Amino acid sequence: MILTLLLMQGQALAPMDFTDLLPGDPGEKTINIGGRFMEDFSFFSGGEDTEAALGTTFDDGAEVRRARIRVFGDLSQNIAYKMEYDWAGGTASLKDAYLEFTVDSVGKVVVGHQFEPFGMGVQTSSRFITFIERSTLSEAFAPDRNMGISATRATDAWTVSGGLFRDTDSQGKTADEGWGATARAVFRPIYQDKGRSLVHLGVAASYRQADGMSQFRARPESNSLPRFVDTGELTADQVTLINLEAAWQEGPFHAMFEYTMADLTDDTGGVEPSFTGMSIQGGWFLTGENRGYSTGNGVWSRVKPRTLALHDGDEGSGAWEVALRYSNLDLTEATTVSDELDTITAALNWYLNNNTRIMLDVTQADLDSLDSTTIVSLRFAFDF
Repeated sequence: MILTLLLMQGQALAPMDFTDLLPGDPGEKTINIGGRFMEDFSFFSGGEDTEAALGTTFDDGAEVRRARIRVFGDLSQNIAYKMEYDWAGGTASLKDAYLEFTVDSVGKVVVGHQFEPFGMGVQTSSRFITFIERSTLSEAFAPDRNMGISATRATDAWTVSGGLFRDTDSQGKTADEGWGATARAVFRPIYQDKGRSLVHLGVAASYRQADGMSQFRARPESNSLPRFVDTGELTADQVTLINLEAAWQEGPFHAMFEYTMADLTDDTGGVEPSFTGMSIQGGWFLTGENRGYSTGNGVWSRVKPRTLALHDGDEGSGAWEVALRYSNLDLTEATTVSDELDTITAALNWYLNNNTRIMLDVTQADLDSLDSTTIVSLRFAFDF
């Protein structure tokens, strides 16, 4: 009955008290249901030389990019939980699955399958990113989600987090003997009006035991295309990742910059390449809104339109945003990669309400020795 009412209303289930149903510690225990759905349509032109080099063709198409359901809530005053699965692609994959403890002398302690604290771009939820896909450096370098334990402490001025992790696959199982130690620190010299006026500066590092092999690769910011650059499996015993990040927001204007470097170490004395990536982007809300910001994790959060579009009794147009991004990924120290991957993306976003948006991206992806591919992507998305 609860799930039926949830689907009928199309919104998150309000917290409910089921203390009497679960014996144990006294206190309010809650359960919430949420989710997200993203349908993408992609169109391609050019790139004939790239198609030939990759041995494939770039066909227009559509896909369900994300189809997730999550359950989250509280088990007691200072213990929370979250479980989330994604059914896009026909196979269920584990996303977040953890317990979260609030400890006065430490802050927030999370145990389970979670994002490693590395980079602003990858840690910003796909519900709140400005472009349909994250930048190439996020795909190539960021550790993403793994099983582990982390701790985070935050104020309005700073956020510090770190943890130990084991590499896991999409089912949350240990993939190999790899492990990592990751930490991130963010300083906000300016934070006013809940982030409407913001300066964000951050640095992150990750030391990874690579179990003898490592690989870096990326698509041209379109999930419907193959990976344009791929190092293949490289001999490496350790990988060190460094990320620098900066973000700025002043009213309806916002910008973000990230730079990532990866250094490989081979204990056998073999080749030890270094790889780099950078991304810079800026945006403007034509209707005067701003991006939301979370000091707890030091990431962007929800955009809240000033008016609602297609809403009875409201003549508003929702929120409209334009944005531009340039990304560069350099994996050329690997013998299998001859070109840097450069991408330029222009975006137009329409936020109909807090939970629904339509996104249009036009991307130019370049491989110098081959040619350019033009990508037009359209997304219809909602979350609850």
